[in-house]
Amino acid sequence: MIEHPEVDVVTVGAGWTAGIAAQQLTAQGLDVVSLEKGRAQWTWPDFAHNHDELRFSERGEMLHEIERESWTWRPNATLPSLPMRQYGSFHPGSNLGGAGAHWSGVTWRFLPTDFDYVSHHTDRYGANAFPEGHSNQDWPVSYMDLEPHYTQFEIDTGISGQTGNLNGEILEGGNPFEGPRSRPYPLPPLAPTRGGLKFAEAAGQLGYSAFRNPSGILSEGYTDMSGEPRAGCVYCGFCTRYGCHVDAKSSALTAHIPMALDTGRYEIRTRCYVKHIAVDNTGLATGLVYLGADGREHFQPARTVLVCGYTLSNTRVLLLSVSDAHPNGIGNDRQQVGRNYTYQVLGPMTVGLFEGERFNTYMGNTSTGHAAYDLAGDAFDHAGLGFIGGGQLMSGGGERLPIGGVQGVPAPGGDSPEEARAWGQAFKDRMRDWDSYLDIAIQGESPAYEFNRLDLDPNYTDFLGRPLLRITFDFTENERRMYAYIAQRAIEIMDVMNPTARQDTPELWDYNIADYQSTHNQGGTIFGTDPSNSVTNRYGQVWDTPNVFCMGASLFPQNPGANPTQTVAALAYWALAGMREHRYFDAPTELIG
Repeated sequence: MIEHPEVDVVTVGAGWTAGIAAQQLTAQGLDVVSLEKGRAQWTWPDFAHNHDELRFSERGEMLHEIERESWTWRPNATLPSLPMRQYGSFHPGSNLGGAGAHWSGVTWRFLPTDFDYVSHHTDRYGANAFPEGHSNQDWPVSYMDLEPHYTQFEIDTGISGQTGNLNGEILEGGNPFEGPRSRPYPLPPLAPTRGGLKFAEAAGQLGYSAFRNPSGILSEGYTDMSGEPRAGCVYCGFCTRYGCHVDAKSSALTAHIPMALDTGRYEIRTRCYVKHIAVDNTGLATGLVYLGADGREHFQPARTVLVCGYTLSNTRVLLLSVSDAHPNGIGNDRQQVGRNYTYQVLGPMTVGLFEGERFNTYMGNTSTGHAAYDLAGDAFDHAGLGFIGGGQLMSGGGERLPIGGVQGVPAPGGDSPEEARAWGQAFKDRMRDWDSYLDIAIQGESPAYEFNRLDLDPNYTDFLGRPLLRITFDFTENERRMYAYIAQRAIEIMDVMNPTARQDTPELWDYNIADYQSTHNQGGTIFGTDPSNSVTNRYGQVWDTPNVFCMGASLFPQNPGANPTQTVAALAYWALAGMREHRYFDAPTELIG
């Protein structure tokens, strides 16, 4: 094994949270190394000529290398698990910048009631309102704890949007249900789409408040925290699963990582596959063991380990870090790792054909659509409805490309899913009307349950022979009732939009791992108030191994039903502020807070 000189901090991965940590820690004079399993990639030259749907969207050029490490899934513990052999339900990133390099840019703050989830719903509806077998819990931080960090991230990276609540004052054109902001968005929202405006007008007629999506894509030129000017969006239509060729899309590649590298205290090693966290005989972490780009085993000693990978990767690396001190893996001395795995209810509830109209849906992306939050969270009265939770309605986004944007779009009068995916004449028929469709989709909550969890699969292994991560997950009757209720509201809005033909999905589908929904996997290393209900404390510091921190959506106790990126970033800012305030690096073996 090749052993390297000790550094202050080593990170698993080099995406959003690792980039944020590297920027802030190197500014404090600390030495940081990031181990990234993928290759290096930058706006120039890597994203300069990437408008290739087949290469990037269909074949996943920027995605995790599934042939080396996959995941298995089963709907419940009574059934066998099977591995994901090709990309479906979610699309984690590989390479420098992680999934943050190819995300859509939709950038939400969570609602204040998302943080006191259990206490809020209990106070309003009683303890019996929760579904059987739930394991939801309040977050150990509040909206107001994170508000300064939400704001700082927006300023640092350049978030575009219309403020809806400025210090308690509700402003026209924004989200009236959002928590109070201390400052407005630094940039105006992206240009509206024809489809989004059509949806917003119809929703308004029924009393809903639709507004343009907030976005981590610059609506105009902006100088971010690095001091470097960046260009505004050109609405090219190649965004999700693509890097941005003009740097309009914020990611760790645009500011945080370059700033850290400029200090001379940050090193990124690519093509380095982390195997496990090493510990000493007291159970404290000593660094990371990894397979290097040279094919040999390496050891990077460090005083502190930051686990900054994707949700599923964070959980797996803790479970694989088995030792005499932690026989069940790091963070798992009380069997908490893998709990509260949540996903999302996401997909079109109704699709309308508007013959003779063109919406220019080949431009922009999800961020250029409109959303309505009237049915999200607890914005509406749930009494007597038989479910908790909600979801935002979305419509009018762009990025409808010829291959993925046409397959699966319903023909007039409706047809079977098999016909909708067909090539040949069915494909040609869709090409004639492919820019005349609009859908209304939900992005809904995923409550936590005792039976939805992550663990190591006993049968399937990665390219090194180590167990794959097993996902046990399915929707429940609570989510089915939530979906059915909101679907009827979406269908009512579509009726007002008056399509030529319409195809509805009024009932929630059975979850499966084959069809793409979102890359919003959450939970598995959740944070909480004490070791009996969580893997980490409120700063992401692992209870049983206090010089290991987890960052990312794996900390979330349940899924609030909105894109997680801004909360992931705010929590990273929060954790790093906690380290500074509590002088963690003076004694990096003690719990803080």
